[in-house]
Amino acid sequence: MRRGIVVLTLALCLQACALTPPAGTPGASASPAAPTTGASTASPPPTGASQDEFTASGDVPRVLDPELLSGIITAITSHSGLARHEFAAWPQFGLPLVDQALAASYLGTIRDFEHDYPAREHPDAPPELNLGWHVVAASPSVVGVASDGYEFAGASGARSWRSFWFDPRSGALISTGDLLDESVAGPALAAAARNRPGIDLAEAGTDPLRAAPLVAFTVSGDLLVGFDQCQVAACSEGRVSLTIPQTDALLTPTGRAARDASVQPSAPPAPAATPTQPSASTPPAATGPATPPTSRPATKVDCRKAKCIALTFDDGPGPYTQKLLGYLRTAGVNATFFMLGRQVETYPKVAAAVAASGNEIGVHTWDHRDLTRLKPAQIDREIGSTVAIIKKATGFSPRYLRPPYGAMNADVHAAARRAGLAMVLWSVDTLDWKTRSTPATVSAAVKGARRGSIILVHDIHPTTVAAVPAIISQLEAKGYTFVTASQLLGKTKPGQKYFRG
Repeated sequence: MRRGIVVLTLALCLQACALTPPAGTPGASASPAAPTTGASTASPPPTGASQDEFTASGDVPRVLDPELLSGIITAITSHSGLARHEFAAWPQFGLPLVDQALAASYLGTIRDFEHDYPAREHPDAPPELNLGWHVVAASPSVVGVASDGYEFAGASGARSWRSFWFDPRSGALISTGDLLDESVAGPALAAAARNRPGIDLAEAGTDPLRAAPLVAFTVSGDLLVGFDQCQVAACSEGRVSLTIPQTDALLTPTGRAARDASVQPSAPPAPAATPTQPSASTPPAATGPATPPTSRPATKVDCRKAKCIALTFDDGPGPYTQKLLGYLRTAGVNATFFMLGRQVETYPKVAAAVAASGNEIGVHTWDHRDLTRLKPAQIDREIGSTVAIIKKATGFSPRYLRPPYGAMNADVHAAARRAGLAMVLWSVDTLDWKTRSTPATVSAAVKGARRGSIILVHDIHPTTVAAVPAIISQLEAKGYTFVTASQLLGKTKPGQKYFRG
């Protein structure tokens, strides 16, 4: 398997739906995390979808609620691509060594992917790269984050993963050698491999323990060592994990703290605010009230008479969504937000504020996968898990699905019908994910607008959010009335697709 998949690196991506690339890279921007109220010391369970994203031949790590780290995340970085179906996002913590390691890993995977699959060579069947992240341990002294990668190019896909461990107090990275007594863990790993037919640790090199991209813990605290697809077994086995029963002899004191942070997690305290590093609980980009405003229904509009147009936002909620809500409230405009389940899980309070402001929420799947490459049961899970978490966070029941990249086939239509969702696409693509330019986004929206248009933008780009006041004012000056998707489309049929009103 290619290096870009074997060594999973969280990436940047999104194109027909994107986030924001890492600081210090072209087109990159940092984005503060959503506000949080207090540090949780409980052990919140993950959503079923979040836990299910990890798949392997063997056990998988315990996945924790990402809100445990909301107080120390200073940015969410992302990248996207449409010529190749790319989507990736990863957290940043304001800790130079940690942030550099995450960015290098994600960006390296993206560079390898784009090098191996030039966009112009696959115009009809674009390759796909999807990179996400999960919290696998949290405490005041140890944090574990794991990347989760999927790559598809040709007849089949390949999965990879990687763990990142660090001390949130000092910002020091924690290596496999810092976690494990390798003189004990190495032989224990070899013994576990001998009990699994088809596993050949020699394929990983002379030191398979150090070569393993993932070191984590199961729900019961057993040590889990994970290998990428094709790394130590036939590719048909998928990712492979080997579990070593819990024993203190395997672990260093730091390793025991990491295990405890996996089994009984608690939130690291947020750093004190300084003039150069604002507190994560009061991010400058997240304007608007700390609690959701009183819910108000969208204004009734007769689009048979009014010159209606719908503004729609993909890939959120995110760190700029609260600021966007302020602009919409000031203008007296409601919009439609097509949300990713993974983002709702990370920003549940922001999602609730979107709904409470009178805006409409649609489904954009859990993690931005190309649905046409999934089996029907997988498509159902992508949609159903997102519907469930939107209802949980907001109380809102979505009516619409927007498939990532606009990719649809018979299976996607059937899944939408089963979920009771109509598919809402767009007629004006502002290309905001590509230009990352406020003036260009305004110009594209205004020039492309026609009566009944559905405009596509993304609330995870600060340049797009900054463009919204001008888009609204200029189109209203042309006589347009902004409405939600349901107001524009009226009665719709589940499983049918709609590009405009």
